[in-house]
Amino acid sequence: MRIDVAVGVIVHRSSVLIAQRAKHLHQGDKWEFPGGKIEPGESQQQALCRELEEEVCIQVTECAHWFSLSFDYPDKSVNLHIWGVTDFTGEPEGREGQPLRWAPIDTLPQYTFPEANQPIIERLQQGNF
Repeated sequence: MRIDVAVGVIVHRSSVLIAQRAKHLHQGDKWEFPGGKIEPGESQQQALCRELEEEVCIQVTECAHWFSLSFDYPDKSVNLHIWGVTDFTGEPEGREGQPLRWAPIDTLPQYTFPEANQPIIERLQQGNF
């Protein structure tokens, strides 16, 4: 069974907001673009807005679907629905205690991300946002 996930790529100037996953979670301790599971009956955009408010304390005011991808880990399969977030209100904070960081796009290779996030990083580095 595949898990549908809404992912927010939140760009501000030439940096992107990343969050570090808790150690006990799947792909724990790795950095990620915030987001979460799409609940039954939710659209991708509704899930994105809900997850970003729950996880990082921001309210999305402008976003657009960027692309989707499927990825199979040995223990889990995901469909990532990646959304570009270009405007929001609120000040990002890790509501679940997770560290957040505004990372310049050119520094993303210095962070350890889940393998499924690599296409997102590559597109950001190519300026395809």
